[in-house]
This record gives sequence, C-alpha cells and structure tokens, in this order.
Amino acid sequence: MTTEADEQQAVEHVVARLLERFPSLDEDHVHAIVDEEHHRFDGRPVRDFVPVLVERASRKRLETEAPSVRLEPDAAELAAADQVRRTGGSEADPMEVARRGDAEGGDFLFGDLGGRAS
Repeated sequence: MTTEADEQQAVEHVVARLLERFPSLDEDHVHAIVDEEHHRFDGRPVRDFVPVLVERASRKRLETEAPSVRLEPDAAELAAADQVRRTGGSEADPMEVARRGDAEGGDFLFGDLGGRAS
C-alpha cells in the first residue's frame, strides 16, 4: 500500500522526469499541470497507480505545448510497449509492467527460480 508521503515523492519524480522531457517549458507550468492531474484523483480510495496515471495524463497535455526530448526508455516502458504489441494495441496492465520490470531487473523471487541459467 502506498502512503501519502510515498505518493507525493513519486509525483515529485514525475515532475522531474517531465522537466527533463520538456526542457523548453517553465518549471512552474509543469508543476501546475502535474498538480491539476494529481488532484483529479483526490478522494479515490486506490492510490497505488496514481503517480503513473498522473505522469501519463500530464505528458499528453505537455506534448501539445512543446517538443519533447526523447529519453531512453526504462525497463518498465519497454515492457509496456511489448505488452501493447502482444495484445494488439490494448493498454498495458500496470501490474504486469511492474512484474516484468522486477523479473528483468534481477533474480526472480529468491535465487534464480525463473529458469534463467546462472
């Protein structure tokens, strides 16, 4: 379960990533967009994926205002793109993206139970 402090820290990381992606935009403007998107989820009981949803919505809005700088995709983005390709364009499941990112990032569960050679 995500705490309020964890969520706020994750949203601050969203701001930092968006400022990297859109260097031509004013920092206060990016903060305002992220805050607006974040407040759309006020009062919602499930908070675990709020930062991901806030980043996606904010990025879409900011892309209409300024060119973005292409950043190298991380493991989660690559897994999400792979999921979209395999499912014929449907949205990637955030839990599946996280699971795949964890599995690709190191030993699966305890030791190497994932079938990979040592």
